[in-house]
Amino acid sequence: MRILQLHNKQYARGGVDIEHERERDGLIARGHEVDTMLIDNREVERIGSVRAALKAVWNHEAVVETNRRISEFRPDIIHVHTPFPIMSPSVFVAARRAGIPVVNTSHSYRYSCINATLLRENAICEQCVGRRIKAPAVIHRCYKNSLPGSLAMATSLTLHHNVGTFTRGIDRFIALTPFMREKLIAEGIPADRISVLPNAAPDPGPPAQQPRGFAAYLGRFIEEKGIRTILRAWTQMEADIRITFVGDGVLRGEIEAAAARDPRITVLSWMDSEGVARFLADAEVVLMPSEWFEGLPLLIPESFSIGTPIIASDVGNFSDLIDPGRTGDRFRSGDATDLVRAVRWFFEEADRAALRRNARAEYEMNYSPERQLDALEGIYREVIAAHRGRS
Repeated sequence: MRILQLHNKQYARGGVDIEHERERDGLIARGHEVDTMLIDNREVERIGSVRAALKAVWNHEAVVETNRRISEFRPDIIHVHTPFPIMSPSVFVAARRAGIPVVNTSHSYRYSCINATLLRENAICEQCVGRRIKAPAVIHRCYKNSLPGSLAMATSLTLHHNVGTFTRGIDRFIALTPFMREKLIAEGIPADRISVLPNAAPDPGPPAQQPRGFAAYLGRFIEEKGIRTILRAWTQMEADIRITFVGDGVLRGEIEAAAARDPRITVLSWMDSEGVARFLADAEVVLMPSEWFEGLPLLIPESFSIGTPIIASDVGNFSDLIDPGRTGDRFRSGDATDLVRAVRWFFEEADRAALRRNARAEYEMNYSPERQLDALEGIYREVIAAHRGRS
């Protein structure tokens, strides 16, 4: 197949960019021809947030470039990863006019929320979910705390939802989790046009070492990630259980202060991919205490690939992917006492060897690159066949 990928690179390289690159490289390795059109979100700094938000309504330059790529590359299918903010839904219109079928992976909650997170003032916010007019986003200035920027972004979502850009211009949506699929359905996307396909992680092979007896947190040190819930839990933790934090962020000082008081707490800086793999293999369990929905963090397939179980908050979305008693456990979001219960159960009662085996089996069943690419190729074939049937 000839596949044209369109992607709005993130301002700071993250999981969406990594997943896009892995998918591209995997498709090429399978013999497909892939052309990639990238727009860099750092352009926001150059043109300003208001002009960038206006481009989210309609980006003429992106339409011109999409048309050029279609004309020269002649793709069988277009796969759009992130059209917001700068690329804009205009690329879906361009593809439809050219008669090329389109698949879109929804990596976030952008079709419901102008800042893509369903998070406002460090708390979950769903005021705009299902609304045809995204007025609350403007009232609360949800896009970079800018009234004109928020108005432009809300206008883009409102306009394109109501004129049918998403329902007519996208043949198949890919949601990373069943929870994300439900949010798309709430926005009026037909359920039979949404496939669930999680992110994958490279296969390191079956675990080759024994863990070293500590719990691990890996990610940004920010409030909505549940950092303070972990710190509160360890003040209540009477057992001699160690926790190591890896990452960085505004709450680093609080973690370092806690580590100075409690020798069971260690804090390290970001690691490269090889260092992360070694760290996850050393850990007995990974803690994911997020207090917002997130998307599908790559930490889940990466941890399971190494056979490391996960204890996650029950906030929804990705936490539903953790099977209590089989691949880890869940605790009540924001509840430090319940986190203590889950951690002590894991270290004092659980069959940790069985949990590790189950985590690895879960990876092989749902998160391996081969499984993901098989499913993606199947989606492409279905979409292309259906599109030809309508022609």
